[in-house]
Amino acid sequence: MQVKSYSDLYKLIVALSGVGNFTTEEKVNIEQFVNRRAFEAYRTSPSWPRYAVIGEERTVSSTGVVPYTEGVLDDISDFQRIYRTQPFNRNSALEYEFYVDSNGANILNLIANDSGKVFVNYQKELPTFTEASTDIPYEFFFFLAHAVYADFLRMDGQHTKALQEEGVAGTYLALELEKIDLRSNNNTINKKFSTYVNRQAR
Repeated sequence: MQVKSYSDLYKLIVALSGVGNFTTEEKVNIEQFVNRRAFEAYRTSPSWPRYAVIGEERTVSSTGVVPYTEGVLDDISDFQRIYRTQPFNRNSALEYEFYVDSNGANILNLIANDSGKVFVNYQKELPTFTEASTDIPYEFFFFLAHAVYADFLRMDGQHTKALQEEGVAGTYLALELEKIDLRSNNNTINKKFSTYVNRQAR
């Protein structure tokens, strides 16, 4: 999947602002804005392909809990579906009911002779982006640039221009969400999910 560097993002924000550079304090603020806005984009859909993991084998504890962390596997941000067997290899894979607490996903209909392994659909955690980052998601890139610029304008008291940039940012994000909706409508993996865009359309 395509990525951009934080340096690329920063250069675009500088270009949008029309200034030669930002002060050290402003750079710190921009990094905070980038991470806040990246989290905003990340939370608009559980189906961003780079963060979606489908049918990964996980271990169930003796108390029927699938923890958020396991060895070298990615940490789980949000549990979405849990199966007894590998999903989509066969249409009849048993799907478990569960609830989530601070320990992880608590499986409700676990059978006594189950293997101690389950297969989980989940959303990976969003990383924290810094000046050294080279993994800014391309699908977030233009949204982040315009949204962070809007935050900078708002901080500078330019509220009308900030609203305009917010609109531009929202358009870029909506375009990426539409791509997810089109992809989701063509497969069965994410039929339980909805994005901000299709919820707004109802």
